[in-house]
Amino acid sequence: MNTQVWHWRQSSIRFKIIFSVLLMTLPLAGMLIYNNNYAIHVVRGQVADSYKNMLKLYMNQTDSSLDDIDSYMSSVASGYDLLSLSQAATDGDYYSAKIYLFNKLSRDITLYDSIGSFFVYTENRQDFLHVSKDYPSAKENDRIEQHMIDFIHSNHFPKGISSDIWSYMKIDQVDYLVDIVHAGDIYLGAWIKTDQLLKPLETLQIGEGGEVLLANREGEPISNTNLVTEYGIDLRKNLNEYDISGDKKSFLVVGSPSSGGAFSLVALIPDHYILAKLPYLKSLIWIITIAAVLFIPAGLYSMRQSILVPIYRLLRTMKKVREGDWSSRVELSHTSGEFQLIGGAFNAMMTEVERLRINVYEEQLNKQKEELQRLQLQVNPHFFLNTLNIIYNLAKIKNYELILDTSMSLIEYFRYMFRSNTSFVPVKDELEHTRNYLRIQSIRFRDKLKWTIYAPDYLLDVPIPPLVIQSFVENSIKHAISLDETLTIFVHIEFLIEESGSRMSISIRDTGPGFSCQVLEELQAGRSVQNEKGEHIGIWNVERRLRLLYGEAVSIRYDNDKETGGAVIEMIIPTNPGMEETR
Repeated sequence: MNTQVWHWRQSSIRFKIIFSVLLMTLPLAGMLIYNNNYAIHVVRGQVADSYKNMLKLYMNQTDSSLDDIDSYMSSVASGYDLLSLSQAATDGDYYSAKIYLFNKLSRDITLYDSIGSFFVYTENRQDFLHVSKDYPSAKENDRIEQHMIDFIHSNHFPKGISSDIWSYMKIDQVDYLVDIVHAGDIYLGAWIKTDQLLKPLETLQIGEGGEVLLANREGEPISNTNLVTEYGIDLRKNLNEYDISGDKKSFLVVGSPSSGGAFSLVALIPDHYILAKLPYLKSLIWIITIAAVLFIPAGLYSMRQSILVPIYRLLRTMKKVREGDWSSRVELSHTSGEFQLIGGAFNAMMTEVERLRINVYEEQLNKQKEELQRLQLQVNPHFFLNTLNIIYNLAKIKNYELILDTSMSLIEYFRYMFRSNTSFVPVKDELEHTRNYLRIQSIRFRDKLKWTIYAPDYLLDVPIPPLVIQSFVENSIKHAISLDETLTIFVHIEFLIEESGSRMSISIRDTGPGFSCQVLEELQAGRSVQNEKGEHIGIWNVERRLRLLYGEAVSIRYDNDKETGGAVIEMIIPTNPGMEETR
């Protein structure tokens, strides 16, 4: 879209009406939408703070329980019980210390509700002692034992009597938290199933479809859950702030990190469950917003029907008048009184203008016919005298056959020239007249003149103004022929289809020196050309007649051929002039 069109649209009534309506309604709709979003944000923040406080309270209790377990294991590791096992000199002493430690751990494990199992690993004896609450199967016990031994050998936990860090591990799709302390080559550890830590939170009201889970520091769930993968929930965000996450379904994500382990407690609350607690204000805001949005097209439609439609009708009629349809009238009988008054005044004015235009047109048409007749009757006296001189010289040498041909060509030439009451002739007549002219000139210049004329058969009956082709051919011979080189003239006619209708292209080319730079510049600018001998009458004559007959529907191009250097003239004219019928 160019700048001029854009500025016009900005200054139009339609643009101003739409802009005014939007200026009144959009701020209101924007304010309501902002208030709605703000209310949602406040509710989410309040819900997030509430759940975060509950999670933090339970996380503190969980950390306290884990710290108690870690303190207990540290006291055992630094006491006599673990030391006696490490320093046993004989197998008997070792097994006695092992039995005593087993009984002690079996008795003390009941003091910790969340713990799943204690284990003791003697590295130099490759001996593993397992004390469990729920007595897993032998197969499961063996798998856990092997994982714990591999974990100890991997050295992926801090060394010392107390680590204060509970590490995460997955065994057979079951998630565990593991804490290990050691004294010498004796390792004392405990593991807890992560799902066991979440049992007290099963009564927490987080809405249907919500869930509480544990996640490691990489944002991966370490408890049994399907929500994270199913809905694409991101657990890697900062847990100090709440977050809205999920692809198919939105969840409010809040959490609290553990101070005693590399994990966090996270709650996933369905967003619709939170927003369902909003008062009816949310629905009311959306109703008002939708009503305001619907008012815009309704108001614009009403304004369009009462104001813009009558204006568009008037503009459409004025456009038809500008394009030449002077009989167009505007219909504004079912609109406002002001527009009916404008429509009546416009129609009355167009009736008067059409009547005056018909009178002026008829006067101009008569003048154009007179001017066309004068232009067509212009005869080059030099050509007439040269032709008579050729006939005289042929008579001296008694070439009677050539005298007959030349005389007949000259008779046909002047018969065609004196068709003064004809504005259009068929293409075939114009081409035959051009051939007569070229035959006469070929007698004068002998073998120095050649020509090629082509036109498809279906264009031979198309009407064109007389002498348009012959005049340009005559101009080529006048300015391009010489006795040193042969001049070839090409006349080519073809059919064109354009958006504005069917057209015919008439091209006249020669192999002469072409137009000079000055002459070509004047012709391309549409100005008449003069030299020291006077005006280029032939070119001016044709162009003047074409403008009178076709107006802006005709185009004429002047150029020099890039290969031969000769002059090139191309005319594009309508195939149906819609004026005087061909005679």
